[in-house]
Amino acid sequence: MNYAIILAGGKGARFWPLSRETQPKQFLNVCSIRPLIEETIYRISPLIKKEGIYIATGKIHNKKIRGCLKKINIPSGNTLFEPEGKNTFAPIAVLSKRISDLDSDAVIAVLPSDHFIKDNDRFIGLLSKGIKIARNGYIVSLGIPPKRPETGYGYIKVKPQAASRKPQAYKVDAFIEKPGLQKAKRFLKDKRYYWNGGIFIFSPQVILGEIKKFMPRTYKILMQMEDKGDFIRLWHKLPCISIDYALMEKTRLMALLPADCGWTDLGSWEAIGEIAKKDKDGNIFRGKHIDIGSKNTLVWSDKRLIATLGLDNVVIVDTPDALLVCRKDMSQDVKKVVQLLKEKNYRVEI
Repeated sequence: MNYAIILAGGKGARFWPLSRETQPKQFLNVCSIRPLIEETIYRISPLIKKEGIYIATGKIHNKKIRGCLKKINIPSGNTLFEPEGKNTFAPIAVLSKRISDLDSDAVIAVLPSDHFIKDNDRFIGLLSKGIKIARNGYIVSLGIPPKRPETGYGYIKVKPQAASRKPQAYKVDAFIEKPGLQKAKRFLKDKRYYWNGGIFIFSPQVILGEIKKFMPRTYKILMQMEDKGDFIRLWHKLPCISIDYALMEKTRLMALLPADCGWTDLGSWEAIGEIAKKDKDGNIFRGKHIDIGSKNTLVWSDKRLIATLGLDNVVIVDTPDALLVCRKDMSQDVKKVVQLLKEKNYRVEI
């Protein structure tokens, strides 16, 4: 049977002030009438039954997640509420062990809950191909062909030879951290480099075998988790590390499947420009607004009327208790504002 682990943590910093700690972006309907996490679940439903979908999230999101899953009929027991955030490795490892105990023939797709996919049919086809490759003992990554010299993403470099012919996938040579601009320009010209989209497919036996090989102490802890009590007792002993650092950069079983499916990582307000409809001047307006002569500007209004005149490459987001105004090319730094709010102890929800 096919399974999915959907990663739905997050601190609500990148889309502040619309997102908050109690409502990170996966609960926002920035792309459609449905929240991003629901879009992710519906996207994979042709290939993965709802009883095979597991959600990893923080305990702070308990109420929102339960309401969401009840609405779309996912079993309440399929949720892992993390006692404390530990990055991506710990929840993936724990749920892989849980799924392995249930189904020895399982294949798991790991998916972030806050990405946008334009071509869902193409994506499902790629996921299906990835599952076939994973059944041959590989850990498959869906690699995104780069569209620009992006410095905000990690990259995956592939080897020239294919890991499989039908469907075609490539053996992975190296993971590369977020590069500088000159290096990113070079990667764009070299067809061996792909963006790391954070989507992985594997059998639980393979991933647990690699954990045993590279992280034997952690493997022993995982094997002791037989019930909810063990999970609560042992969670703090698991390392706080990403799955990339923990395993993907070390294993020799990685294969990359090129995934040209209209993928967008909604990592900043600027990214909305990649998916939202624009007017003839490149503006995106949501909510009450009046504009004269602005270009390439995003205005997101909650309730109040926003009037703009002659702006260029500006982001404005208005909520009842906070207003964001920034240059579009600085929208990645919104998370720094959230950190400053914490340090200065401002009386506004963050």
